[in-house]
Amino acid sequence: MGLLETAAATLIGGERRVETAARNVTNVNTPGYKREIAYTELIEKADAARGPSGSQPTTASTTLSTQGTLSETGNPLDLAINGSAQLLLRDGDQFVLSRGGQFGIGADGTLVDALGRILQQAGGGDLELASATADILIDGTVLEDDVPVGAIGLFSAEDIDTDARFTREQVGTLVEDDTSELKQGMIERSNVTLSEEMVEMMRNQRQVESGAQLVRAYDQLMSQAISTFSRSGS
Repeated sequence: MGLLETAAATLIGGERRVETAARNVTNVNTPGYKREIAYTELIEKADAARGPSGSQPTTASTTLSTQGTLSETGNPLDLAINGSAQLLLRDGDQFVLSRGGQFGIGADGTLVDALGRILQQAGGGDLELASATADILIDGTVLEDDVPVGAIGLFSAEDIDTDARFTREQVGTLVEDDTSELKQGMIERSNVTLSEEMVEMMRNQRQVESGAQLVRAYDQLMSQAISTFSRSGS
């Protein structure tokens, strides 16, 4: 890989890592947020006739799935998951999985998060409550005046993209998780460590600056080469 490709890899990798660390810092207080990790790979560019012709830097990301700390809030509509399961939320005519569990009661009695997405029951359908005083058991069973009125769905998110959206038909293929527990009156803190992210941002900012220096060095070399070529041809 030549000087320009090296500079590009350094710049792209550094910039993406800075962006990723910045997102983590922004979401440090977002319940259920999972730390994002950026990594850079070199993808070989191949020509059908000539074979491999070089490497192209590309940056992807993944999430750190370790559980965040569970903290008591005293709000009966705050829900935390002890385990790897996720809640299912309806967003219009689509559905998403989420670890975040801060809800309020909508005008129609449904449980909605800050984005207006509606919490779903285990067997499908919106969960509706008469009041915020319902008891929610660790298996998701919802009681009002000691009478079961529904059950919150806990679903396995294994091998599912964290940003995946589902149609109503696709929801039927989701697997329920019976190993995780639902904790009422608690939230799961993000698994982001602020000090680590700040160090990561500063380290990768220096990498970006190094990449920029390489680009300037390449530009100077090219200018010198062009100048030398012009003088020799005159």
